[in-house]
Amino acid sequence: MTPTMPSLPLPTGRQPEKTAARRRQVHLVDLTTIAGAGYSPTLGYLQAAAEAAPDVAARCTLTRHALMSRGPFFEQACEQILSALDDPLVVAFTVYFWNRANSVELARRIKTAWPDCHIVMGGNDVSYQQDALFAEAPWVDVLVHGEGELRFVELLRSLLDGRETLSAIDGISHWSSTGTDRTLVTTEPAARIADLSTVPSPLSAYSDAELAATSLLVYETNRGCPYSCAFCYWGGAVNSKVRQFPMERIASDFERIIKNAGPHMMFALADANFGILPRDVEIARMLVDLCDRHGKKVDFFVTWAKNCNKRIVETATLLRDGGLLSPVTLSTQSFDPTALNLAKRSNIRVDNFRTMQAEFRDLGIPTYTDLIWGMPGETYDSFLSGAEEVLAAGGTPLIFPLLLLNNTDYTREKFQREQRLVVRHLPVDVSDPEMTGDVVVGHATMTEEDWLRGLEFRLCLYLFQKSLLRCTLRLLHATCGVRIVDLCERLREFLFERSPDVVAGSLARNYRQAWREPGTIDCRLIEEELGVKVGSGEIYGRHEIHYEATVHRLVRDPVVLEHFTDEALAVLLRAIPRDSWPDPEALRAARELDRAAGAVFRSVITGEAEPAEFRARPELLDLLRDAGDLPADLVCPPGAEVTGHITAPPAHLTGLTPSHRFTRFVGLVWRGMVAPLREATVEWDVPRPRAHNQEENHATA
Repeated sequence: MTPTMPSLPLPTGRQPEKTAARRRQVHLVDLTTIAGAGYSPTLGYLQAAAEAAPDVAARCTLTRHALMSRGPFFEQACEQILSALDDPLVVAFTVYFWNRANSVELARRIKTAWPDCHIVMGGNDVSYQQDALFAEAPWVDVLVHGEGELRFVELLRSLLDGRETLSAIDGISHWSSTGTDRTLVTTEPAARIADLSTVPSPLSAYSDAELAATSLLVYETNRGCPYSCAFCYWGGAVNSKVRQFPMERIASDFERIIKNAGPHMMFALADANFGILPRDVEIARMLVDLCDRHGKKVDFFVTWAKNCNKRIVETATLLRDGGLLSPVTLSTQSFDPTALNLAKRSNIRVDNFRTMQAEFRDLGIPTYTDLIWGMPGETYDSFLSGAEEVLAAGGTPLIFPLLLLNNTDYTREKFQREQRLVVRHLPVDVSDPEMTGDVVVGHATMTEEDWLRGLEFRLCLYLFQKSLLRCTLRLLHATCGVRIVDLCERLREFLFERSPDVVAGSLARNYRQAWREPGTIDCRLIEEELGVKVGSGEIYGRHEIHYEATVHRLVRDPVVLEHFTDEALAVLLRAIPRDSWPDPEALRAARELDRAAGAVFRSVITGEAEPAEFRARPELLDLLRDAGDLPADLVCPPGAEVTGHITAPPAHLTGLTPSHRFTRFVGLVWRGMVAPLREATVEWDVPRPRAHNQEENHATA
């Protein structure tokens, strides 16, 4: 059965009037990967800039197409766009690595149907890649490098005027003529837009209804990045200068966004380093005030400044108090000096990292730390040491394979030769075999087997440390002196080769196989476990799908979970000298708390709170609280041993379907925004006076 296209707003722009037949069609295309994301800031910028030029706006009609293009939805998107064309002057694409292949193919079909249509492309993945792009897609006519809003207006004006050459437009590549004699011409580089107030707001191209309908809205308050990391194009793309949009415009746009925001909209700031500018505190305060005034709640996401400072603490506290907090990124990418030197990256100092981690934990503000696995200069051992540094400070590592992005220093031929980079075109996440890129799978200090081992370790870290054995691993680390990463490493063979649960073992092995051979992901196994309709496309857009499916498999039956985790613990204890084992009562209590975490996951599946009893000594609970595994405000009642019960927080049990509710919760755990027990409700058991004491008191009275 053909999947149903997600509900999206119809393509819009200035709709044709009776006199519009004399106008030429200009279509703007963003093939998205997120269901319901009908808003595209790039298309908004292009349309707003063109409509702000009276001579251009009077002679063309602009129509936007921001359409889901994963899997079978691609053909539906092609059909929708092709059916809207009628002798188009221009079809312009915004291109990223995740939509490049589909954009190139759709452009080919358009050129075949309308040979005189001008195909224009732009975006970070194709900027300054003219030789590769035009060789790959000779049907493309123009490539716009870098910022495209104002040059797109120049381009439209030239085409509408019928000029024979485009050589007067800086910052583009184009064919000099037609037929077999044509040659590729690249004009002089264009200057960056110094005054961003000259760029109209992308929101001006959208109606209130369209803003209300989108599932994701991305917005810039500034452009630029002062860093020049070798693996990232953000700094290089903007010449390391941060330029700011006017605050008056931001305030006006935020008012429209929040006023019209739907109940489940994600609002993401595209700033490279939120918190780097003093005014970012005011921007956060403005957002909180607007949400409060309009009675709205949005999922707010930002990329925080690389080197954390007191301003970020203040900003994050404002967002937390306003109920809009996204996790703070304590970004490092690596802790290895050699890898950081090759990456031209100066990290936050380790002592400052630990201090900031503790401060955020005390404030109840979640954090996560990006780690890139596969950076040149990194070894498997140094990678584990970096992950342990994060865990020891009570943080959450978020591990990604190294993607080789166009125009970065890592792509330079000399660098690749010296570091002996081995690159394969692979899915960036095996959960989505269509979203592919060039992934570094080996280099001078990392073999391909090391690389795969690191990805297997990542799955073990997510499954055991973040989800199923968090308290037990923390206790073993504290009492036995064994690093948490080494404990997870010891569970690799257990999970991949000797899992006592057949389905969990199959999911792990398919995860490994899918990295080795792209396209071998077992969608049926995953979809049947998660209870989604096989072949429906519902797993598109989910992250770490093998992790999600494995957690789901193990937590939904408490007997299965207990057996699996007991076997995992036995593997760990066999590798630790017996005289180093924790006190049996402490180990029992940690296991009890981990089973309570399983009950929290299970409650999210069922939607029904499932109280889980526990009995523990206060010193164990204090250890887990201070490490960020239990609520930060947890205060134990007096006594050598305390008892109580734990239930899932109500906020995670309501709304959405069971499948999407679980996906959302697991995604929050994966990102470090929540921990299974850190946000849970803890209630203490209060001892009741014995009956005979009550009688004695009554008699005395």
